[in-house]
Amino acid sequence: MTALTTANAQATFCATLVDEWIRDGVQFAYIAPGSRSTPLALALSARPEISVEVFIDERCAAFAALGVGKATGFPAVALCTSGTASSHFSAAVAEASLSGVPLIVCTADRPPELRDVGAPQTINQTHLYGSSVRWFHDPGVASYDAAHTWRALANHVVARTMGPIAGPVHLNLPFREPLLGEVADMPPKRQHDATWSGFHAGRSQLSDWEIDDLAHRLAGRRGVIIAGDVGAGFELATYTSAVSVLSSVLHWPILACPLSGVRGGSANIVSHFDGIVRSQSAHGVLAPEVVLQLGKPPASKVLGQWIVATQAEVIAVHGPGTYQDAQHSVFMHIEADVANTIDRLCSVVAGVDDKREHDTVLKWDSAWRSAQQAASQSIQKELAVIDEICEPAIARLFAETFSVGMVSSSMPIRDVEWFSGGRENGILFSNRGANGIDGVISTSVGIAQSLRTPVGVYLGDVAFLHDGSALVGLKNRNIDMRIVVADNDGGGIFSFLPQASQVNKDVFENLFGTPHGADIAMLARSHGITVIEPQSLDELSAAMEGSGTAVILLKTNRESNVRIHERLQSAIVKAVDAITNA
Repeated sequence: MTALTTANAQATFCATLVDEWIRDGVQFAYIAPGSRSTPLALALSARPEISVEVFIDERCAAFAALGVGKATGFPAVALCTSGTASSHFSAAVAEASLSGVPLIVCTADRPPELRDVGAPQTINQTHLYGSSVRWFHDPGVASYDAAHTWRALANHVVARTMGPIAGPVHLNLPFREPLLGEVADMPPKRQHDATWSGFHAGRSQLSDWEIDDLAHRLAGRRGVIIAGDVGAGFELATYTSAVSVLSSVLHWPILACPLSGVRGGSANIVSHFDGIVRSQSAHGVLAPEVVLQLGKPPASKVLGQWIVATQAEVIAVHGPGTYQDAQHSVFMHIEADVANTIDRLCSVVAGVDDKREHDTVLKWDSAWRSAQQAASQSIQKELAVIDEICEPAIARLFAETFSVGMVSSSMPIRDVEWFSGGRENGILFSNRGANGIDGVISTSVGIAQSLRTPVGVYLGDVAFLHDGSALVGLKNRNIDMRIVVADNDGGGIFSFLPQASQVNKDVFENLFGTPHGADIAMLARSHGITVIEPQSLDELSAAMEGSGTAVILLKTNRESNVRIHERLQSAIVKAVDAITNA
């Protein structure tokens, strides 16, 4: 019989948590090494049902767990030891909160008697992540007296991270030495053998009369659908189909964000909206009366400003807890399941009498299709005569190549949004909750492991260096990942800001350009990772289509990059002006 010691109680408590999480469907755990977290680390590693990965950097571990949640809509466990280790989870926790991604954050802690007495590796971890977590709980040092609560606690953790508003939960776990114990009999499972099925409070649904009211607000008017990212775990096929049908019924174009997953799903897709709305003549011909914003808006600031300028009635449909209105332009917020709302809306809209003349409908539909075609052709024409591998061309080829991709915030996501067309059944991810450049490679690891599919990653040199710890052991993680790095020796996005022309060049470089001079190829090779340095787009295409983990390194120039962007945007505006003024 196992002795009823604190060490054994801790071991049994952790084994029970893990056992119940497995029953709830948890499959992945990401651990940063440390001593105080030993009981839970051992419990996780003891179960073959859990895929356990170890990262030496807590930030990397948390972002990898985030990647699982983004890709699957179901949480992974992120575990670290006590002290400042727990603070390194903060960036991923914030991103998970703002993106609505489920994440189980477990921080080990000292027992109460070692807090506030100068004990080493001890900080105040109570409510460490503030309002970024959906729930915080510290159960205290494990005791057999509370064993009957352990399974309920494990279930409650999953329930709170899954809904009704998905996001991170923080379980702070104090462990008392000795940290090694024997697992005794775990408390009994529930009487029924069914696996717990999740949190059923559910996402809200509109009533029939609300759907009918919304349909009448849309039908018979000139409008556009902005299809954005609707969050983790959504059914892409359902969302794509519903948006496509609604577009056909309304005769509205779909201004599709690359993170929406719908760019290849309809003939009404407009992918080059950023360039199109820069055209002054388009403000008259293409200006909508109403905008239906689905999910989170795209990265394009120009699009947001254009919507404000048109004075269109903006109706935003988004999931619970994902309110966004940076332009203060939304007329009506609808917090509900997006795919369900659009699916129900389609049939009702079809029955509403569209009082527009047939010619008016065709003219509106045709004008946007023509603008998209003109923009696409102008991009292709300009890129064909540019004699260097430029960042817009990299982004365009990246989006066309990878069916699953992760794109860094900053310029990469903007270039993909502005200049790529997308592909059928393709899905892109990006950490656009907090819009940080941290954890891009680590997040991609979680995506690749959970989806069990090759993943392309596109990021800049600064984002690559920022997540350099993710390279440790990457070649041994049994994933297929092509990491495409646009290396312009600094922060390229700052060259597009007014500071670039208004601040002394040396001061600008020091404060914003931040050239680092790092040899990225050597860094990657030091971790045993293959490096490919293409010298043409054909070589780049071949490298992207290859298999295995590799860094694809492309040297670009920040000043040249700005000029190429200006050239492309000017060409789009000129082409759109030509067809809208015809």
